[in-house]
Amino acid sequence: MTTSTQRLLELSAAAPAADGEDLLDLLREGNVLYHQGLHETHQATATRLQGLSTTDLAAAADAAKVPYDTTRDHAEMVMLLALAEWDMTPAALAYSAMVKDAARRGISLLPEE
Repeated sequence: MTTSTQRLLELSAAAPAADGEDLLDLLREGNVLYHQGLHETHQATATRLQGLSTTDLAAAADAAKVPYDTTRDHAEMVMLLALAEWDMTPAALAYSAMVKDAARRGISLLPEE
């Protein structure tokens, strides 16, 4: 059984050889998996940081090099920390590279205006 992370890495590896609709299909599947990975990371981060004081949350943000913003509530800061953590995973980095490469080749999930 392939995990979402493994599948995202597989899609990223297959993307350079794909084009047109095939590449768009890889991007679509990758987008779903990217968001699934972010969701899973967010859940784990929220559990890990649950009940932290404002001071401890600010320290966690500082350690992750995420600017602590006093106008954001605990949940928003946890989400930013989760995003920072997820974006540094091999799967997220591979997907980001896949998206950039596809964009250079004129393929994007965003419709042209």
